[in-house]
Amino acid sequence: MQRTTVNVLCTVLSSVLAHSLAVASASGQDAAPAVPAKPAAEPPATATPPTTPPAVAPAATTTWPKKDSAAGEDIPGVVAKGTPIYKWSEGHAFTEGPACAPDGTMYFTDIPNNQVLRLDPTGATVVLKDSKGMNGLFFSKDGTLFGCQAATQSLVAIDLAKGETRVVSGKRADGAPLGKLNDLVLDRTGGIWFTAPVIGRKREGNAPDAVYYAPVEGGDAIEVLRSDKVIAPNGVHLSPDSKTLYVVPYLSLEIMAYPIEGPGKLGEGKVFYKIPGGTRETIGGDGLTVDTRGNVFVTLPARAAVFVLSPEGKPLGMIRFPERPSNCALGGKDGRTLFVTAQKGVYAIDIEGARSR
Repeated sequence: MQRTTVNVLCTVLSSVLAHSLAVASASGQDAAPAVPAKPAAEPPATATPPTTPPAVAPAATTTWPKKDSAAGEDIPGVVAKGTPIYKWSEGHAFTEGPACAPDGTMYFTDIPNNQVLRLDPTGATVVLKDSKGMNGLFFSKDGTLFGCQAATQSLVAIDLAKGETRVVSGKRADGAPLGKLNDLVLDRTGGIWFTAPVIGRKREGNAPDAVYYAPVEGGDAIEVLRSDKVIAPNGVHLSPDSKTLYVVPYLSLEIMAYPIEGPGKLGEGKVFYKIPGGTRETIGGDGLTVDTRGNVFVTLPARAAVFVLSPEGKPLGMIRFPERPSNCALGGKDGRTLFVTAQKGVYAIDIEGARSR
């Protein structure tokens, strides 16, 4: 009797199980196995997720620089063909004024957006807002950052910690305004040489095309150069020995070199290099820098390139960039990286020579 009952129960259970499997198959579901398979690896334990998401999601970050292009030609003693060109930042209105701090960090300006920025792995960080048209920048050996403030027509020192500026020189010795300052360079004796070109505005009633000198401790500016041959003096820099001042006009093609005879005093100048024609634009160069070997790097916007010249003014070659360059400076930890501001971006390429100051 008991055996019969057990057999009946087994028969019933078998029928029920078969029916359940049939229903599961008809509904498109797989029957669960009798013993679930153990996963190959258990996921790591995590903290209990919050019941509500954060109010602001963390912003995505981009690591810079990014490889963009490469040098198109060999320039012996300067750069090899194929050397990578990196983009360090993008999305600006118009970049200018690259300057290297004593620790190798590179700073630059965005003129229309009234900003001074610092390059870092995020691309660029604003360190001074409302810069009042800040253009050229240059660091002294003690880490003071000087700048050409176009809107106030003043040479200023910038306090990066406080985000403030103070006027170093804001007028000529006769009390006249300086005009819209553009570029500058510091010498080794405590002097600042800077340019104030007339570009895009009427000459009548305004300050003239001129190059000035002022001491770093402050004071009235001394006019050191005004010449019909130098139309819109723009870029300015010094030779490694500080004995020659280079001036790059924006509206003429002859780059000039002047012997320095003393603080705020220049000798007779000579044509260092004449930029070749061949472009539709009748503009010369813009900014420049010099390496320890005396090679001169001049930005030529019309050719979207940096021309490299020997200490004697002999053309050595050119480095082309994806955008029209405005200015350049050597920096980085070893001083052998050429940073180039170019319209909306900032680029860099490693070279053999190092920064000279």
